[in-house]
Amino acid sequence: RLLGQGRLDGGWGLLYENDEGKSLLESGGDNDPAAEAFPSRNNAGGGFASTENGRTPSLFLQELAHLSSLCSAVALATLRNDIEGSESPLDTYHPGEPWPEADPTKLPRSEKKKILNSLRYWVGMDRTPEMRTKYNASRPLLVIGGVSENEIAFLQRAKGPSAKVTLAWNWLSEFIMREHLAGSLGNIGPPIVSRIIQFLSDGMIFYNHARKIMYIPFPFPHAQLSAFFVLVMIPAIPFMMDQYTNEVWLGAILTFLTVTCLVGLHEVARELENPFRNIPNELPLCTLQAMFNESLITMFAGYHPDHYWDPALFESRLLAMMAEEEDEVSKKLSFDDVEPTVGDKIQTLQDTMDKQRQEIRDLRRTLESEIDEASETQSDLLENVDIS
Repeated sequence: RLLGQGRLDGGWGLLYENDEGKSLLESGGDNDPAAEAFPSRNNAGGGFASTENGRTPSLFLQELAHLSSLCSAVALATLRNDIEGSESPLDTYHPGEPWPEADPTKLPRSEKKKILNSLRYWVGMDRTPEMRTKYNASRPLLVIGGVSENEIAFLQRAKGPSAKVTLAWNWLSEFIMREHLAGSLGNIGPPIVSRIIQFLSDGMIFYNHARKIMYIPFPFPHAQLSAFFVLVMIPAIPFMMDQYTNEVWLGAILTFLTVTCLVGLHEVARELENPFRNIPNELPLCTLQAMFNESLITMFAGYHPDHYWDPALFESRLLAMMAEEEDEVSKKLSFDDVEPTVGDKIQTLQDTMDKQRQEIRDLRRTLESEIDEASETQSDLLENVDIS
């Protein structure tokens, strides 16, 4: 059961002297009515990553969150096909900041789609490498702790998207195994650590499944035939409906519905062929990365708030409970009723063995004396016989 008021800091306060590591509730001052229920709303937007009042998670957790975020960001960057050798589309994630906009139309005005871009997209022409680089740079993938120059240099040195993701995955796996050998994970059995590596391997498996969708296009002849017949049907269907119907308004409605259906099916197929790069209907990778970062930051929360309490209060209550138990034992049991301990039993057995050993010695002496007397009597009888 809970003894006293919970610390509400996940146990981080126990790492500091003089109670410098205060709880999350003590780190704010905005009088938010929901602060007691949601501590992350009461520390200037930092959430569990707040460093106010000396609250700092361990370096192991910070590096683990950074490498996990970096591995995910590199994977998503390769899925949206960032250009080799271009400026790194990675940036620093600040905990508590608003989610990146999922709708590309809410980008800065200079990056919004223009009429020419819309026409290029409608006729099936992809963006040029320069345009994609500029667009991706305006929507960087955010990494907890940022990206160092050495990390960027090594990632750019790796050739190909698969090599880049594998490099980031190796950094994360090597860090976990090295810290486990150093004791950072505590007294955890090797099977548990192997499960962590297995889950990382599962992540790489699903990443490669996503790469299949990204890099393996639909058969080229089928895609070109579909686009060609769509362009042919757009002017042909109005003439067909004009011959099929007697009313102009009915032919116009049927033409609109037919063309919309056929063109819509073709556009849906284009979107499903590459869901990571079809603008403006691409998957919100930046928003998903930010949500993943926030889930990693929850590691900084520490233990369950109700599982940590005031150590001084817990110690005093524990001593009081022990004193009460001792009093109850002393009232129920008397000295005579106390059963002999193992040591007493051993001593009693030792005394019995000593007593028996002494009795054996006495018996041996008695037997020896009787034997001596019998031998003397026999010798006297033999002498008397000789004299006679």
